[in-house]
Formats: sequence, structure tokens, C-alpha cells
Amino acid sequence: MAGVYEVALERVVRAPRAIVWAIVADTNRWDRAAGLAPPKYRWAVEDGKRIRIADAKELGFDLQWTEPPYRWVEGRLVEGERRFTRGPISGGGFDVRLDDEPGGESTRVRARAWVRGPFLLGILQRAKFARALPRYLDSIEALLAAETKASLTRDANEPAVVHAKRLEGAAFDPIASGPRSDVDEAQLALRVERLKKTRTAPELVDRLVTMLRERSDEDIAMLRPFEYATRWNHERREVLRAFLHATEVGLLDLRWQINCPVCRVGASNAARLADVASTAHCDACDIDYGVDFARHVEAVFSPNPSVRKAFPTLYCASSPAFLPHVLAQLTVAPNATKEVVVDLVVGTLHMRTLHVRRTTDLEIPSVSTAIEVVVEDGSMTATATPGAPGSTSSMRIENRTSSEVTVLAERSAWSADAALGSAVATFPEFVRLFATDAPAAGVELAIGEVALLFSDLTGSTALYERVGDAKAFAMVEEHFRLMQLAVDNCGGVVIKTMGDAVMASFPTLREAVEASLAMVKDHDDAFAKHDLAIKIGVHIGPALVIRANERFDYFGTTVNVAARLQAQAASGELVLQAEAARDPGVAPLLVGLPTREFQAKLKGIAEEQRLLGFDVSSLANRA
Repeated sequence: MAGVYEVALERVVRAPRAIVWAIVADTNRWDRAAGLAPPKYRWAVEDGKRIRIADAKELGFDLQWTEPPYRWVEGRLVEGERRFTRGPISGGGFDVRLDDEPGGESTRVRARAWVRGPFLLGILQRAKFARALPRYLDSIEALLAAETKASLTRDANEPAVVHAKRLEGAAFDPIASGPRSDVDEAQLALRVERLKKTRTAPELVDRLVTMLRERSDEDIAMLRPFEYATRWNHERREVLRAFLHATEVGLLDLRWQINCPVCRVGASNAARLADVASTAHCDACDIDYGVDFARHVEAVFSPNPSVRKAFPTLYCASSPAFLPHVLAQLTVAPNATKEVVVDLVVGTLHMRTLHVRRTTDLEIPSVSTAIEVVVEDGSMTATATPGAPGSTSSMRIENRTSSEVTVLAERSAWSADAALGSAVATFPEFVRLFATDAPAAGVELAIGEVALLFSDLTGSTALYERVGDAKAFAMVEEHFRLMQLAVDNCGGVVIKTMGDAVMASFPTLREAVEASLAMVKDHDDAFAKHDLAIKIGVHIGPALVIRANERFDYFGTTVNVAARLQAQAASGELVLQAEAARDPGVAPLLVGLPTREFQAKLKGIAEEQRLLGFDVSSLANRA
């Protein structure tokens, strides 16, 4: 006889509620601990809605199910369900509710696993859950018991899932973390020796080796360098440099993940920039969107298969762990209302609905706030009413439509620790090591902002006539060495040389100006007596990443303006637009330099520009 067979367990865990929730919210951990079969997922359309369909084989049966959107409130509850369309089981699920224990340092966890099906299978599955659930909660307790009170304390503005991942990254959980594939120690040793010869800090070499040896396949399948920088308490650029050099020596592989601007999840992957198109499609949101290299394209890494062949397994694609920015996701029946307790932070919440796109933004004035959300056929409205200090916050959703709706409340201000195109494209090691990893011919990828420097050498023609070709050539080569050194020291990268000219990129305007000052001073110290000088133009703004001569390059108005500012400069002079010279990071660098103010018409810009020329050659005469 068919029925519902369930196992429930209650446990007090000595850790803050938000952290406990974040670990149990990774439903992949439970599925693995429960011995469930990993499925293969695909998307389909049913009743006008995109639904996720899973196929798996378990206990000799071919199973198929759909996963309605999971319901959760960060720190409070998780509810997941499977509705079977093939096989002897008709339904199943896992839900957890959490409450503070008195004192707030412990959490009461109420977990339930259930299945709906025929008697014999139901009894067998219940017995399986009865063995798995205590082991699962034991593993969570053991993981959290190893942490100090300080490590369990988090910034409320950071998603709990992100904080929990750092804790999980410090320990291997054999019950729920998944398998570890073997490491080829000979290949690892060979490539590590190569890595030690690069500019990678020894501490980071050791950390990379430990990570590749000890973490589970699931943990290392997609490595995000900035996440590890936070986890290792190390400077971001140094960690990114380590990952890039590890890729150079064959320890890691670099690929590009194209993230969806709506759900913020990876919609697709590309092994090379040449495989990144100017548009992308997100199956989960069923939208096409233009790819912005600065905002949507992320550099992610994985072990090189020669060192370790990682085989990550996805058990639960609907897990809240994949959407750390989503504070709450709740489904409300037609013409019904749902109210829940929530933990809020001051700031902006972005509210949206699945399937039918309705959005609104809501300012949260205090952590004690009542939120009222009303969903209608063509719109969604939300209001926030401050409550008494110390009172519990709540969210009430009224669905005035004739269809079920799923509402998401998302942190607007928080963004993942992602090494986006805007950071990677201006990183010296990337352009040097992977210069040929450029977009496909004819594809232009937008980058949010880059500082570009153009320089040119003056007096070289006369130099050749005075000293002869061989000596003049050697001096010009030394010129390029000094230029490269200044760019390197200021965190930039030489994109290309054109005759005697140099084009370089920098993450910030300040770094580009610092390089300009160093270039002129060092060059004048070396070559002023030979009547050789340089002139420089610097500009910052959006640009396009393109393929030119089979290499990584920039294109657009920012490039053109930087080049034309250089054309306006006199020997030994740096030219900036007046607005750029007032930048708080730049202005202190220019104090005391003789300044020429003038107006000029720059090709491609309609209005005449107010420019400032700074006589940097005066630095050569300073002590």
C-alpha cells in the first residue's frame, strides 16, 4: 500500500544558526550522505514554465522526476522536493528548520527526509534515511566543533553560504564532501618545480599543492582565485598571479565562465576567449543577453588532467548553495498569502519572480522591518515598514494571480569573489602568458574600464644620423627596456609596440600616471644628453577587447583618445584631460610639475577638449 515514509531528527548544534543553515542548505551534501543516485539534468517547458527534469538509476529502477523551485529563507528553513514521473516512487524530499537556542550560541535543527511510494520500497528507503540522517548531522557537528568562536562569526552583509564554504574549505568531510580522485605525484612534482621558478610566492605554491592533494573533486572542479584569496587571507592579485602561473606550467587549466546577469549563475563555459560569443543564453532564466566581458565573463580554473582527473558529481541542481545572494525563495499558491520570519540587513533588496518576470527594488531601513510584497498579473510591488528596535523582521507575500508564483529576495549590493574580465584583462601575467587567448575574429567583448597609456620616442631619426645604426639601435632597445620596467613596476602590461611607440594598459588611472612619471624621469636620466625624449598620453574609460594580428588587443574611443592625447604632448610631457588630472588618486602625483593648459580638438570627439600638459622632464633635475 502506498504511503509516506519519513525519518525526522532533532539536534542541538553548538554554532550560530546562519552558519548551520548554510551547510544544511547545500542539499548536495545530504543527497550524497543519503546514498542517493546522482542524476542527469535537462530543461523542459511544462504549462508555459521551464522546469528542471532529472533522470537517474537507483535500486535497479529507471527514475525520472521534476524539481519544483526549492523554498528557503536564509538561516531559517530549507524545503526541497522531487516529484517522480517514472519509477515506483511518486515523491520525496528533504526539509530542515532551524531556531536559536537560548543564548544564541547554539541552534536547534529539525531535519526530515521522506518518500512517498509503495510499502516495501518505502520501508527500505526509510531505513536508509534512518541510518544516513544521524551520520549527516554528526558530520556537520564535527565540522563546526573544530572551529573557533571567532571563525564562526560572520559579517551579516555576507551570505551565510559564502562564509560556510570557507569553513568547509579548512576540513575534509568524508561523509558529505564527495570522493577524491588520485593525484599523479610524479606529474605534480614536475610541475611544482616549474612553478617555483616563476614569480609565485612559496606560501602560495604550498597552498596550491595542498589544495590539489586534499580537496574533494567537487571542491576543485571550479576554482575561483579571489575566493581562495579570502580563504587564505592573501592579496587578490598575488593569488590570481599564482593561478595564472600554475596554468602556464600545466598545473591548472583556465577556462571562461559566462555568468547570467539575472540569476548570476554560470550559463556556459568556454575553453578559450575565442570561443566566447558576443551573446549568450541562460537555460535557467530562458533569456538571451549580450556578453559584457567586464561583468559577465569570469576566469575559473580546474586541475590539469595530467596532474589529477577530477570527476565532480552533481546531485542536486536546485540547491540554495548555488545562489548565495538569494536571501529567500518562496512559492505561494494562487490567490494565497505566505508569511515568514526573515533575517534582514540594511540596504537594497532586489525582488523578482520566476517564469513571469516581475521585478522591484526595496530599501530596507533597519534590521527590524516588516516587508509586504504583492504580486499581480503584470506587476509586483513591495513596501518596507520599520518595526520597533529588536523586533523580528518578517516577509509577507500576497499572490493575487490565478497561478502559483515563486518570489526571490536578493542582496543587491553583494557580488561574488569573481575574477571578472575587467580584472583579468588588465593583469600583466594574463596578457604576457596568454596573449594569443583573444576573442574570435570579428567578436568584440566590452570591458567596463581600463586605463591606457600611449608613448612615443622623439629624436630617434636624428640619433641614427648622428651615431650610426648599430649604436642608435642599441639605445632604442634600452629605451624599450626602461618603458617595460616602468610598466611592470606599476602593475601594467605592454599591449604592443608600434615603431618607437608603446601602448600599455593599467587597472587604474593612478597606476598609468605613476608609470608615465617613471618613464620620463628614467628615460631622461639615461638619454637626455642624446636629445632623446618621450611624450605620453593617458586616458581611462570603457573599451572593447578584440583579436588583432592573432593577439589580445583593445579597440574603441578610449584607445583613440589616449593615442590622440599623446599626439598633443611635447617632448617630456604627459597630457591628460583636465577632469582626469583632478582624479583624487592622480592629483597628488602631479603637484609641483610645470603645467600647460590648452584646448584641443581631438579627432572623433565633437567638442573641443580642455587638456593639461605636465612637464615631467623637470623630475630629472630633482634630487
